[in-house]
Amino acid sequence: MVSTRSMAARAKAKQMNRPSATSATMKELALCHDNVVHIACLVAATSPEPIADLLSLRATCKAMHAAAKERDVGKCVPLERLDNMKWMENERYLAIVNHLVGAGNPDACFITGVTLVFAHQDMEQGLLFLNKAATAGHKAAAYVLGLLLYKFDDARATGKKYISQVEDDGNEASTGVGVKRTNRECQQYRKIVGDVIQEATWKVGGRRGRMLVLPEDSHHCTATGCGVESGWEGYGVFCSDDCRIKHEYSKFFTEVMNYLP
Repeated sequence: MVSTRSMAARAKAKQMNRPSATSATMKELALCHDNVVHIACLVAATSPEPIADLLSLRATCKAMHAAAKERDVGKCVPLERLDNMKWMENERYLAIVNHLVGAGNPDACFITGVTLVFAHQDMEQGLLFLNKAATAGHKAAAYVLGLLLYKFDDARATGKKYISQVEDDGNEASTGVGVKRTNRECQQYRKIVGDVIQEATWKVGGRRGRMLVLPEDSHHCTATGCGVESGWEGYGVFCSDDCRIKHEYSKFFTEVMNYLP
């Protein structure tokens, strides 16, 4: 068979357009890595002992070792499952929290933010970490961040938005006849945040004798029954976002004002 120059050129072009074995292999490896990371994320999110199980995964093979070190995996670790370590191996627990902060773990960012604000009086850095956690959907972080921002005139509206995030009513109209607000979820997260503050500050001497002073604003409620508890759950019903956040600010900081920066 005689091969002409044009035939050779076409064969060469066809060869160049064909995906190389190396390129196909690299795509397969990338897909495999994503799948392995997904598996590691599931382990981190669902395991009763996430740190121990992630360490076991890392020891199985190079692929698992690489996947378990990804930031996405660290974000999935629920710190509530490390309670035993927190009390039995506190230094190790704190080291893990610091590591998970670097991965953007919402629980770790929340704890770090609360510790900075209430134990170290570092409001600026504390708000940054709380904002990271709240942006990721962490409701306890959104709760305390909303109340801290309510102290500042220029951030008061943002503070109310975070409280609405806690109650899942941010998409509803904030004004109008018949619009009501409750603090059903706020009651739960007030307790959660209070416990974390207590854990973060038990070694820190409080500033006793401080008086709670509510931030001044132009809102004056005239609605009958605003804040009255409704139902056996004991949550309050409020006429507006302003009344709700004022109530929560008073309730929350009355309990923790000795640790205010």
